[in-house]
Amino acid sequence: METLGELSLAVDDVVVYASHGVGRVSIRREQSVVVEFANSGLTVILPIERAIACVRPLSTEAEITSLGQTLGGADPNAHTNWQSRLKATKAKVSGGEAVDLAEVIRDVSRREERAFARGEPGRLSATERQLYVKARQLLADEIGASRGVGPAEADEWIADRIAANADQERLPQARGLIRSSGQFEAMAEPSGHRARRRRH
Repeated sequence: METLGELSLAVDDVVVYASHGVGRVSIRREQSVVVEFANSGLTVILPIERAIACVRPLSTEAEITSLGQTLGGADPNAHTNWQSRLKATKAKVSGGEAVDLAEVIRDVSRREERAFARGEPGRLSATERQLYVKARQLLADEIGASRGVGPAEADEWIADRIAANADQERLPQARGLIRSSGQFEAMAEPSGHRARRRRH
């Protein structure tokens, strides 16, 4: 049986597939694997070669600890051109790697904190908000699945990491600024697209 590291791609394995997030292997055939995503109701059929290249195991506890350090860090791209930043953000969310999602969450959080400190909250574009919400949802789902807790509790952990290790120059009153992705969901404009069942 072909494997990807510790991932056997066996039936009932919990896996992560790019921007689809956490799923479960429901069928394993010689040449393909079927992954179901409970949150979206989506089912994806992947050739084994693509599954080995694109599907990964859940983050380990050690990796989650490292993600916490990333979430609490500074935004290294604070002065990057917004077009370049948006392109990089889209690629990170699309790829679905846990560390990339944590970087997106961190960077958007830091930008919001700086805007808040200047008295200019709400300066994110609708696209940036949507990418932030998507990244935070994906990461919370993965952390929750890995630790055996609900997404809400995992999201609270993300918020705590952002707040606990924030930039030194941020204002104290900004500590509770981004407690939950819910406030961004309220601001994000709906895309009008719903996930459809499809085959890859």
